[in-house]
Amino acid sequence: MKKIVLFLALSVLLLGDGYKEFAQSMQYETNYEKAVGKAKAEGKNLMVLMITNYCPWCTKFEKKTLSDTQIDAMVKSNYIPLIINKEEKNFPSFLNAPMVPTTFFVDAKNQKILHESVGFSNKTDFENLLKALK
Repeated sequence: MKKIVLFLALSVLLLGDGYKEFAQSMQYETNYEKAVGKAKAEGKNLMVLMITNYCPWCTKFEKKTLSDTQIDAMVKSNYIPLIINKEEKNFPSFLNAPMVPTTFFVDAKNQKILHESVGFSNKTDFENLLKALK
């Protein structure tokens, strides 16, 4: 029983920061204020992905959709990508999503939500969304 509890505790510690590894490998920002500053400097808007630690659809969206090289290029050509863990509560209140994953497209100048997409999107659907928002 102790081994099971230890394993679960270790899993919690390791999986809780998984989004930071994704952010680092994909070069996504993890700080809202820093992302806004970068977006303003580059004349881009923000793509904000709201996730939680144990959301399987969030992980699937990261691995199956956002990690795709074509999707990644489309995102980064028009947006500063930002990933925020809802459980850490360090984000503006207007981005409080009732469900995850939620992807917000935010105007960096006035910090208004331009579009909100709730749930997992496959590559084709997300590519179509990016084209429509362009």
